[in-house]
Amino acid sequence: MTDISAVTGTSDVAVDVTTPAPAAGRPTRLRHGFTRFRRTRPFWGSLILLAGAYFIARPLLGGTFEFYTTVGVRSITPLLLAGGMAAAACIALVVPAQRHFPAIVAMMLAVASLPLANLGGWLVGMVLGITGAGLVFAWAPYTDKQLARFAERDARRQEKRDARRARR
Repeated sequence: MTDISAVTGTSDVAVDVTTPAPAAGRPTRLRHGFTRFRRTRPFWGSLILLAGAYFIARPLLGGTFEFYTTVGVRSITPLLLAGGMAAAACIALVVPAQRHFPAIVAMMLAVASLPLANLGGWLVGMVLGITGAGLVFAWAPYTDKQLARFAERDARRQEKRDARRARR
């Protein structure tokens, strides 16, 4: 907030005008909301786990019904493994308190993809699945002290931005 004193006309009356701080725009609020969401969930582990699921299912994605019936039951196995891994990643992302069981299931599905799904999505999907499941399992929520420190840092950054805007 800045105080502007102005002398009007011939009278020596000072008028005190305060300008409110500019409200954060919608993109800024969305970015801050996403940052808060990302900090309070096993975001990166879930993202890596989803990437592993994609690589396991990729050879069969986009196939027609005729393709699946020609290949037989072997075509469904990679899709089931990848679907289970993707479901585990989504559960861990949405309900972070229940992340341990889905992470263990996703780890088992990733390891099972080695013999059941084209060498685990040519090993890339299996390695990404194991890494993502490990990150989801190992993730620990931030403490209140850490979150307060993040809020203070964000407030300092916002003050610096406001000071730069005021100088312009």
